[in-house]
Amino acid sequence: ATLVVNAGQSGYYRTLYGPAQFEAIRRDFAALRPIDQLGIMGDTWALGMAGRRASSDILDLAAATPADADPRVWEQVAGVFSGINGLYDGDPARQRRFQSFAIARLSPVLSRVGWIARAGEPDPVAILRTTLIETLSYLGDEAVIGEAKRRYAARNSDPAALPVALRKTVTAIVAAHANAAQWDSLRAEAQSESTPMIRDRMYRLLATSKDRALAQRALELALTDEPGATNTARLISTVSGEFPDLAYDFALAHMDAVNERVDTSSRSIYYPSLGSNSIDPAMIGKIRAYAGKYLNEGSRRSADTAIASIENSLRVRRERMPQIDAWLVARTAD
Repeated sequence: ATLVVNAGQSGYYRTLYGPAQFEAIRRDFAALRPIDQLGIMGDTWALGMAGRRASSDILDLAAATPADADPRVWEQVAGVFSGINGLYDGDPARQRRFQSFAIARLSPVLSRVGWIARAGEPDPVAILRTTLIETLSYLGDEAVIGEAKRRYAARNSDPAALPVALRKTVTAIVAAHANAAQWDSLRAEAQSESTPMIRDRMYRLLATSKDRALAQRALELALTDEPGATNTARLISTVSGEFPDLAYDFALAHMDAVNERVDTSSRSIYYPSLGSNSIDPAMIGKIRAYAGKYLNEGSRRSADTAIASIENSLRVRRERMPQIDAWLVARTAD
């Protein structure tokens, strides 16, 4: 039988399989217990990113995952795909090739699960539905993005179009992929919302746009009184998730205004964190320059952490992603 070390996944360690052992696992992956599928995938992903095994091995397991696998296994596959997709940011051609593979794996699962919950379905299925919709939209699946926009537009005339369980997810997708008119419509909703918690959330969603021009508008909005002074720092930070360089440069260019809304004790953490997701090596110099000018040596830990995060991301892109590229090219050729 296929050898599974740490069967049941009760041990706190990673397992590094040899080539022949891993090939046997890949071949028989569908027959393994869900707990072992989860553990082996977790080990393979972590060891691949650490350079202890081929980073593309995780894609072998994703390709071997059966359509009727445990929902938690598919949730983990979706999480891995999200991680890989983020590592391709800034390189659209390579990213699209990966996205095509990932969408082809996840779309049939969403079709099986459906957009609408069935009576008596287990909680893991409901969680998987949300994860799949979020991940496929993040991967740029136009069908899912279009369906989310359709359901959002129909929510007032057809209450069944947007179930409560999907309301936050669908609204977030619409905000992330909004055009200028849709962004303005969401802003109008935020302005008219009377519940403070929902109002704050709507304003934060305006800062999640994948459109650079709309992200710039969100940054400018953050410094006005409209969203509220307590939302300023959060909106700028939210923009940094998609456009770290834009958010970082904006915050430093308007430092006096931002400092009025960020507690003094938090500034050494706040500014470096805005650039921590950058994939531009120049950001390392920017953060060092900020730390050297504004922080004493005892307050530079967050700056050092942000720099380390950028350096690690660049290293992973340089050293791990070529193996994933080669795997995808070989699969396309087949």
